[in-house]
Amino acid sequence: MMNVIETVKTLLTESNVLDAFNGGIHVDYTEAADSDAGLYSTGPVKIGEDVIGNPKYRMNFQLYTGLRGALDYDRQINSDALVALTYYLDSKRGTKISETANGKEYDGKILKVTTSNAMLYDIPTGDYNDGVRYQIQIAVEYKIRMVTD
Repeated sequence: MMNVIETVKTLLTESNVLDAFNGGIHVDYTEAADSDAGLYSTGPVKIGEDVIGNPKYRMNFQLYTGLRGALDYDRQINSDALVALTYYLDSKRGTKISETANGKEYDGKILKVTTSNAMLYDIPTGDYNDGVRYQIQIAVEYKIRMVTD
C-alpha cells in the first residue's frame, strides 16, 4: 500500500478527468507546460480519534494544473473538469492507505476527500494563449489503525 500523498497522486493520475496531463502529476514540482500538474501537501494535522483511540488526520493539498485558457470555451471545459474531479474524488472514500509512524507501518483508509477553491491562479508567460495555471485545494481526511480492538 501507499501513504496518503502517494495515494492521492495515484488517484489523480488514474482519473480520466485529468487525462490532459500527459506531462504527469509531480509531487512538490510543476513545469510551465499546459499539460503538467503539481501536487503540494501541507502535512498532516490530527483532527481527532475514534472510540478506541485510532487517530484521524487531515492533509491539505494544492494541485496546480497547467491548462489552455485563451478562450471562454477553454475555461468552461476547465471548470467542467474541476466539477467532475470533485465528484470523482468524493467517490474514493474507503481507499486503503498505509502510513509509517514511529518506525512502524500502519494500515489506514481515506474517510473523506473534498475539493474547493478552484481558481485561475497564474498566467505563467503573461499570455493566455500559452496556457494558464489553476490552483485546486484538496483536503483528505483519513484514519490510521494504530490501536487494535
